[in-house]
Amino acid sequence: MRFENVSDLLRPGYLPLESGTEVYPDGFRTVTALTRMPQCRAKMVHWWFGWLGGTDQYKLWHPTDHVFSDWEGRENGVYIGASHLVHEYLGGTDGPVFKLKIQFQQPGTFLGNPEFDQFDGVAVAARIGALEKPLNLGRMVHFVRNTPWGCEMRSRFFLGFVEARDGAPPLDDAQAATLRQELVTEELARRLHQHATEEMGYLADILPVLYRQVTGDISL
Repeated sequence: MRFENVSDLLRPGYLPLESGTEVYPDGFRTVTALTRMPQCRAKMVHWWFGWLGGTDQYKLWHPTDHVFSDWEGRENGVYIGASHLVHEYLGGTDGPVFKLKIQFQQPGTFLGNPEFDQFDGVAVAARIGALEKPLNLGRMVHFVRNTPWGCEMRSRFFLGFVEARDGAPPLDDAQAATLRQELVTEELARRLHQHATEEMGYLADILPVLYRQVTGDISL
């Protein structure tokens, strides 16, 4: 799936690739992960991103890969419009620490379809960028739909959207293509797939009890 086809997630059933990586001739890559979340609801995932705070809470999500967490611009638990500032390994501590700025967006507008704000679930959408450079590298969506047994998360990471941010000079097509070839590698996609599969598995384990303990909401 390419970003232009992201609305395919709104269709019933599943797409041909729900877990793995895809590469395209122009150097863009898509990483997909599917997480089943028994006894969870989509509202709990929405709550999680508003509740998640510093490093101690971040490590609940992945005890080994997650190193540091902070926020920029988040108020009263509203994560849309805020940025999550993180340091993390991807797929194990044998690789580099990635320092990222995850810039959360209004799903319907960012993904180009108002139905992402209206279906029985929640879409968590963001730009993915470098923390220490004014440079974005991709886009993502966690598409969470409710099921009779809980909910399921279908994650998509669209890598290769190389663009300047924060007032930095814009990149021309040749510069973006060069950076895409250098930075959006098969190794990165493999590690991201492993990391996403693991961290969302941890979240599926902890979220039902954590949500009820913190909010007092015992409905399903």
